[in-house]
Amino acid sequence: MLGARKRIVASAVAGTAMLPVAVAFGQYGPGYGGGAPSSGSSGQSSQRPRDVKAEGNIFTGGLAFDPHRVAVRVGQVVRWTNTDFLVPHTATEDHGLWDLGGTYGGTPANPSGFGPGESRSRVFEAGTQNYYCRVHPKQMRGVVAVPVRLSRKTRSKHGRKRYLVIARWASKAPVAGEAFDVEVMRAGGSWRRVRTATRTMSMRFDGGKVNTRWSVRARLRSAKNAHRATGWSPTASIRA
Repeated sequence: MLGARKRIVASAVAGTAMLPVAVAFGQYGPGYGGGAPSSGSSGQSSQRPRDVKAEGNIFTGGLAFDPHRVAVRVGQVVRWTNTDFLVPHTATEDHGLWDLGGTYGGTPANPSGFGPGESRSRVFEAGTQNYYCRVHPKQMRGVVAVPVRLSRKTRSKHGRKRYLVIARWASKAPVAGEAFDVEVMRAGGSWRRVRTATRTMSMRFDGGKVNTRWSVRARLRSAKNAHRATGWSPTASIRA
């Protein structure tokens, strides 16, 4: 059984194409490391990283991101680690807004990625961000859900107590060519766009009278093409 598996591994790549033995081992054999993380994949965060395993290969099965869905805070790091022994993986946003890959395992028929035992990390902004593995696009998909961070401050205006709502949707400016959309909803109302293709990371607004409820959501997008955007973030609400 073990010998049969070795023969299969030596004649296939990442689950899609048959190649000569020398090419297969040249791309996937021991001793081949991945490249540096893609642009925008690293950053600082005081919060503990959220780990996701990039698992499996076409021979042993189990191709998946584990866990499939993670919920993190604005500015928190998500770290993907390739737990397989053979094939590369990537973590790539559905619209290409971010792409964490590497140089391990590339062939004419299959993209490269980060290799066995390697990790890639990214600091996250608000949004519901769907992603996939470019090497195994049908089998490996995941979601990172990040709500806007809300807080409030008390202030007096004309002798009356009012609240200032602070909304933060990112811990750092977006990479070149990307921006944010932000929407606000007052209780009983509808969503209203307050920022379009902005590169700012936060805003403040008057929360009005005591016990007024506000909701905020945001998303990452291409600065020039609103169709290339993540989903809206999970709704964050606060009572002023």
